[in-house]
Amino acid sequence: MPVSARVYTEHEDLALADTIRSLSDVEIGVVSDAATDPDHDVYFFWFETGDFERVESALAADHTVETFSTIFENDNRRTYRIEYTPRAKLISPPLAEVGGITRDARSHLNGWLLELQFQDHAGVFELSDYVTEEGIRLDILELQQTEETHEEPDFGLTDRQREALLAAYVNGYYDEPRDASLESLATLLDISPSAVSGRLRRGSARLVEEVLVDDED
Repeated sequence: MPVSARVYTEHEDLALADTIRSLSDVEIGVVSDAATDPDHDVYFFWFETGDFERVESALAADHTVETFSTIFENDNRRTYRIEYTPRAKLISPPLAEVGGITRDARSHLNGWLLELQFQDHAGVFELSDYVTEEGIRLDILELQQTEETHEEPDFGLTDRQREALLAAYVNGYYDEPRDASLESLATLLDISPSAVSGRLRRGSARLVEEVLVDDED
């Protein structure tokens, strides 16, 4: 039976550990709907602050960060593409191995506050065993068993269409004026601008068909 867990994890070599400690007043989160690079440890993070010079100084000094670059900027939020060094410890690979997924990840104290979901309690115990062997602190703050799951309607969208539509919405592509372009979305999703355009066009058409068009019409 599915289990959801709210946990706090901390280790000096966890991803962005130095940055989180040096920027205690800055909120940091993972862009959960962004694609990753299968050949490199590349992920996307957003930072909320009014001083991005401090952020970039911290990233440059972080021993878990190999490279970083700006993808989007919207008011006091900026999204970065970050590649890890070999020293960075990651929770996501062992989490995937035990059948778990990350629902949300945000900086907290000297580490990360994670919202996780597992297929059953066994996955929680297996992840706990892994992090213990690695010397990673893992505090389970909340553990809840889900009696019944309610899947979100997909409205006939493919996973790629949904991913593109969410990335476009979250990063301001639909704002007026626009805060994102097809080119910046293409960089984030690691596809061509024409592919982004096609997914947005087909996804939008599918949403209109499923939500607004009456079969009797």
